[in-house]
Amino acid sequence: MIPRSIVLMVLWVALWGELSVANVASGVVVIAIITWLFGGEARGTYLLRPWGSLKAFAFVGWSLVTSSLQVARAVLFPSPSRVTTSIQDVQLVGESPFIAAIVANAITLTPGTMSLEVNADSRTISVHVLGEVDEAEFRASVLKLERVIAGAFVERRQS
Repeated sequence: MIPRSIVLMVLWVALWGELSVANVASGVVVIAIITWLFGGEARGTYLLRPWGSLKAFAFVGWSLVTSSLQVARAVLFPSPSRVTTSIQDVQLVGESPFIAAIVANAITLTPGTMSLEVNADSRTISVHVLGEVDEAEFRASVLKLERVIAGAFVERRQS
């Protein structure tokens, strides 16, 4: 907690652009409020794995390119199969709400798809999809995304 407070104080003073008693005093007040509001005990800390994160960025990047091309094709050359929509429900394998949130955000980032809901109890993501999709293939792609994202992080349990 102290290292975080020091970093926040440095940022606070840097934002004001001047080291003064008033800036430090107001920083102490702001940091106390931030710590009180958001300083609860974390359940776990996730560390980023460099190689896994590169794989995840490459996977999501490739998905962005291919999905953008599919959406562009649907816009330029519309057909009933390209402009139809559906809602696909995919039950995730992992139990981490952190990984589920990143998967849902990566899906929403991808053109033609939008995560509608992440059910924490059943670990199910509901996704709105543009275009006809094979349910089994879509499920497999979301589960692969989950594996790739999970490979980018390791959970460090706090004792």
